Amino acid sequence: MEIDRKLFTERKWAFILIGMVTFFIPMFYFWADNINMHDKCMAGLTCFVIFIALCTIDLFLKNKGEKIYLSILFALSVVPNMIVWGYLYISQLCMKRDMFWVIYNTNTSESIEYFGDFISWGVISVTIIYIACGAYCIWKADSKQSLPLRKYLFLFIFVAATILTSIVLQYTVQAIPTFDFYKSGVLYWRENQIFQQEKELRKNLKMEVECTLPEADRVFVVILGESTSVRHMSLYGYHRETTPSMDSVRNELDVYTDVVTPETHTFGAMQKILTFADHKHPEYFKQKPSIVEVFDAAGFETYWISNQPSIDKWGGSYGIIAQESEHLYDLSPFKKDDEIVLPYLEKVLNDTIRGNKMIFIHLWGNHHAYDCRYPDEYEYFDHKKTHDLPGLGFRDEDMKTTIDSYDNSIRYGDFVYSSILKQIKATGKPAYLLFFSDHGEEVYDTRDAVGHHMANVYPCQAQIPFVLWRSDKYKEEMPGLVINTSRPYTTENVIFSISTLSGLKYKEYKPEKSIFSTEYTIPEKRIVRTENYEDILKKVK
Repeated sequence: MEIDRKLFTERKWAFILIGMVTFFIPMFYFWADNINMHDKCMAGLTCFVIFIALCTIDLFLKNKGEKIYLSILFALSVVPNMIVWGYLYISQLCMKRDMFWVIYNTNTSESIEYFGDFISWGVISVTIIYIACGAYCIWKADSKQSLPLRKYLFLFIFVAATILTSIVLQYTVQAIPTFDFYKSGVLYWRENQIFQQEKELRKNLKMEVECTLPEADRVFVVILGESTSVRHMSLYGYHRETTPSMDSVRNELDVYTDVVTPETHTFGAMQKILTFADHKHPEYFKQKPSIVEVFDAAGFETYWISNQPSIDKWGGSYGIIAQESEHLYDLSPFKKDDEIVLPYLEKVLNDTIRGNKMIFIHLWGNHHAYDCRYPDEYEYFDHKKTHDLPGLGFRDEDMKTTIDSYDNSIRYGDFVYSSILKQIKATGKPAYLLFFSDHGEEVYDTRDAVGHHMANVYPCQAQIPFVLWRSDKYKEEMPGLVINTSRPYTTENVIFSISTLSGLKYKEYKPEKSIFSTEYTIPEKRIVRTENYEDILKKVK
């Protein structure tokens, strides 16, 4: 009996460590706005069961074997626990699987900027304390006795099966960030492999696309912005002059006022923007052609000019679509501001290739860290001098400084857009330029929050700019377009609108989903992530 009691008492440091690994996140669930009480209780119960199971496994180990076991458990827990805790601390939201997928899909430079922009001393301090406590527990753990495996084999199999079952069941695995993080990573890798395989198979599919425009040398350009909020654009009524160049040619632009994104992060938004995928059929991202393949089939020369590092060895999912272009310019390794695209666009516009050109330009736009998105000479706004940012009851000086930086990035983006437009105008060819952002951005607009959180979406994250310019020659060729800038729209259907602008017809084309079509039908619901946009609007009174 004495031996049995000692078997447990000498493992106090091991049990403390296992408790840290399993209960660290649930201890802070009171912060989480996106988990109801029932799920919090179920998560706590799940963590308790896993805690007992992991502790039982430890009973079969001693000395060096136990230290190795505890070291592996702890090492695997540090990254997911700190990521989930940091996100919870910053946003009061608990991360779930699709949020982990965004992390896996994020490039290194973007991750560094994210941590530099969002990680506070509080997060750093907790991380240091967590690692120090874990290391101390491992150092102190030194059990001399263990349960004989042969005698208690059934118990060992039972607890091992309990742990494996918790990993398989998604409802339970979400309660343990360590399990969820690595399982999500495996599933993400598998999805990428499946997509690559289907992409190879899709090359053999013959998609018939007809361009109703006569053969000529046309220039069609789509600018894909990043994290651009209509609430910070003077073009949309913002009180600061953040878009002076676009404002000056306002009469030449069709500025759409009620357009939303289908997702609040680039990874999910681009999957729908660049393909036939939507909230009802996300599988179309893999199963049907991309927008680049559509234009390739129509006989266009396709170009992709990207300053965002989404074209890497993983393919960045939507980066794979960029690689389908006949001419690809990946400028992200230069780590320059967005105006780096201008000489490459000029080269494309002046090349000797005849025929219609479809050019996609993917910018860094207004992605955090905002002060990294523009050169020093665009340090224009300073609330301390102008006193033009109201406090709103929650804005402090640091928040207002962040708004200054974001507004500066918008003003710089205005310069880039207007420069692109000038280059297109200079060609004198039939042309259009369509600009929209992948998603919006929240910059302390109505609450103490910044960024584009994937849960508890607010209107500023869903609302995006959608601006069209058409040359006179283009207008003569395409007189049948419907230009109604107040039409409600979602860019999960934008592939159909771009097809309409470009005079494309094909089997999958649905004119009722094109904002420029006479057959356009207002969607019954505009889904942003999993929420109806009309419900999102109600969050702000």
